[in-house]
Amino acid sequence: MFNTSKFSFKIFFTVFLGFSLLFCVSSWISYSLLQNIITKRLDDSLVKTIGGIRQMVETSADLAARNYLRSLAEHSLNVAQEIEAQAAAGQISEEAAKQEVMQRLSDIKIGKSGYIYIVTSEGTLEAHPHQSLQGTNIIDQDFIKSQSVLKQGYIEYEWANPGEEEPREKLLYMEYFEPWDWIISASAYGDELGLLVEASDYRKLVLSINIGEHGYPFLMNTYGEVLIHPFLSGDINLLPVRQKEVLEQIIASRNGKIFYDDFEGDALIAKKKIAVYETIESYGWIVVGSAFLHDFYQPLELLKRLLVALLCVGFVISGLVSLYLSRSITLPIKGLLQTLSEESVPLDNGDVAPESSSEIEELTFYFNNYIEQIKSQHLALQKLIEEQGQVVLDLNIFKEVFDNIAEGISITDTQGTIQAVNPAFETITGYSRSEAIGQNPRILKSEKHAEDFYALMWRDLEANGYWTGEIWNKRKNGEIYPEWLTISAVKNKEGVVCNYAAVFKDITELTRQKEKISFLAYHDHLTKLPNRLMISERIREALSESRRHNSTLICLVLDIDDFKTINDTIGHEKGDILLVRIIERIKPILRLEDVFGRVGSDDFVILAKSDPGQPGQVEPLIDRLFSAFTTPFSLDDHVFYITLSIGVTMYPGDGETDDKILSNAMLALNNAEKIKGNSYCFYNRTMEEEVAKKVKYLAKIREGLNQHEFIAYYQPKISLAEGTLVGIEALARWKTEDGLVSPAEFIPIAEESRLIVEMSWQIYERAFGDCQKLIERGNPLHVSVNISPYQLQSESFMADFLKVQEASGLARENIDLEITESALHENIDHVIMLLERIAEAGFSLSIDDFGTGYSSLGYLKNLPFSTLKIDRSFISGIDVDPDDEQIVRTVILLAKQFDMNIVAEGIETHRQINFLNAYGCDQGQGFYYGKPMDFNELLAWIDSHTEN
Repeated sequence: MFNTSKFSFKIFFTVFLGFSLLFCVSSWISYSLLQNIITKRLDDSLVKTIGGIRQMVETSADLAARNYLRSLAEHSLNVAQEIEAQAAAGQISEEAAKQEVMQRLSDIKIGKSGYIYIVTSEGTLEAHPHQSLQGTNIIDQDFIKSQSVLKQGYIEYEWANPGEEEPREKLLYMEYFEPWDWIISASAYGDELGLLVEASDYRKLVLSINIGEHGYPFLMNTYGEVLIHPFLSGDINLLPVRQKEVLEQIIASRNGKIFYDDFEGDALIAKKKIAVYETIESYGWIVVGSAFLHDFYQPLELLKRLLVALLCVGFVISGLVSLYLSRSITLPIKGLLQTLSEESVPLDNGDVAPESSSEIEELTFYFNNYIEQIKSQHLALQKLIEEQGQVVLDLNIFKEVFDNIAEGISITDTQGTIQAVNPAFETITGYSRSEAIGQNPRILKSEKHAEDFYALMWRDLEANGYWTGEIWNKRKNGEIYPEWLTISAVKNKEGVVCNYAAVFKDITELTRQKEKISFLAYHDHLTKLPNRLMISERIREALSESRRHNSTLICLVLDIDDFKTINDTIGHEKGDILLVRIIERIKPILRLEDVFGRVGSDDFVILAKSDPGQPGQVEPLIDRLFSAFTTPFSLDDHVFYITLSIGVTMYPGDGETDDKILSNAMLALNNAEKIKGNSYCFYNRTMEEEVAKKVKYLAKIREGLNQHEFIAYYQPKISLAEGTLVGIEALARWKTEDGLVSPAEFIPIAEESRLIVEMSWQIYERAFGDCQKLIERGNPLHVSVNISPYQLQSESFMADFLKVQEASGLARENIDLEITESALHENIDHVIMLLERIAEAGFSLSIDDFGTGYSSLGYLKNLPFSTLKIDRSFISGIDVDPDDEQIVRTVILLAKQFDMNIVAEGIETHRQINFLNAYGCDQGQGFYYGKPMDFNELLAWIDSHTEN
């Protein structure tokens, strides 16, 4: 078939040998790699299967154990409720009832070492199997703190009883018995959970899973007992030696896999098996998956046979390919030799082609002939190259400019086909040179411009020879971007357009900066919401649309209650974070067409449109807003419960301009803010009248301050035990030409406008002077004056107060400063420091209206108050409301614990005096003794009281 000296035979033999070696080596490598991959995947599959079974069993067991603990805790709670009911019925004493409950619960055992224990919300152990722990307080334990807060549910923790060296993992379920403040907990140790559940409950679950064709999973414990198995059960020591040894090996290592011999069915020859196993430590269970290797690794046998078949086919293909390659290579060579022999140019020395058995030798001769010819042609080419050198130099200069210019450049023919692009074009558009050449510039079209835009561009280009302007194009990745484009027509020597050159610059960043400046002009920089300027514009647009369509426009102005206090507490940086989270709660409530903007520090506007005749969506919208804040906000270690105040205006009806709509909504908001705590108010015309009235009233108050019309009235303070006068309280009164003005009319306005500060200084001067006169008259009294919250926030208050006191000559021990609870809520650190300075200076301090606000025992503990005043609202309930009586008794007892003087306000009956005396109240004031009176009336009252 082949002449072995011929080139074709050498090719065939070499290629066939190479292919054969390649097939053999690649088959061996492929089999080795695939064997490892398949083996690993099969092993991983078995491990995952066992892991899944283990997880299912463990999850089910955990649930069963938890339910068991829960049932014990609920049973214990029922026992406590049953016995407490007997105590409540008077059948047994409460103490005996508690002992009975603890005795019955102590009999309950959970697993091997688990038990029931009882702890209070304060962390005191009421009942525990270890007597040494009963009565101790362990609130410092983290899990006890959690119990104190949660009072019901599951907790996982670690615990060591007395005598135990290391803590162990535990699980508990707790129920709260409120009448005795008991948290009843059923607890079990993590390593004893297996005693709480029955493994047989999972038999159907485990055996329902198949592993391969003949494999199966089974479950055993670490103590050597088969719990779930298709045909084995009981103690492994009773099993045949072969099976016992395998199971003992599994127990010893607990996790992993082993290979062993076993019989398949009735077979007489043992076959290899694999077992993969994992241990559920908390239950002492081992989940095992077992399968025969020949069954499990059957894909490997199939792979081996497949590769042998492929190897045989490969040899056949190698022979055919080698034959084909040898013929396909040598046939062209033979044809080439024939052509060369026919067309060869004779050399000068007259050499002719040699006769040879090898095609290569013949080719060598002819190639040498051609090399000589090429040398002669090379000399001619060298001259041509020198001539073209200058041309190339010029072209290189233009190429450097073309390649390195920052602007993108594309050159097209007259039909718009791209012929050349520079690197900047590739960078800007994302299209490579090869992708762009041959395409039309329309590949960059963004569809952002109408066809008229491009028609006008080409008219200008044809008329002027160029076009320049801003255009939006599209990059390869689909991104639309702005560019500054100049297109110029390129003409040849005859003046005919032969090309078009486009030069463009990406102006994305410039456009972005313009948009950012425009955005900042109309949006709030923190929240990115529309600002007041844009809101006004949106209101004008909405008003115009509402007039056209006869629809309703709703404007809500929202204020976050007490947000200034929050800012003062956590700082403005974190306050901004909280503000953004609040906005994120509001946004999902609104419709896409609604407008939401920020018009102040914590003031926001919502504009919503309603269909004609359907303005009733205001209340549902407000309800959704309020509902959005039922869940508190958590920020660092702080928890904030946010409430809103909302003012509402509507068009038509509440204004015709954007200014009026917004300002009237603000008026409605002011009314809502007086209530606070998720309140809202609709605008009505009386609000403007009230504002006008308030402005007029403020002018009168200022005039009254200038005319010193604000004077002090005094109400006596009486010792309840002795009936003697011990002090007076100075109260502000406004005496005009028309008579006295009720404090209820001017005090709120004065506080809101902060004129209360100037008014207070006038009252202090008068009160201190009058009290000094009484002392000089022989009446050693002390005078109480009220301090407004605004005065407590002033840095100069202490110095100003001392000036007034020193000018009056009244001793500091005769002056008592009364502060209401509400004054303590803002800037508390500053207030505490100021009150401590006041007390150190020798003045006494009273906390007024105690119990009417969010009373904090911390005030009594941490602040230097010497007197506590019980509000008149509780005193009036004596002999009327048992709850008020209980509050009064509790407050008196509380004040006594802090060694404080107690003053009851608003006493009007003798029965109230008897009640207060009985529980140790020190002093009282009210209409029973005397109404507030001016100084002359007070002198007469003192004389009359002394005589009586």
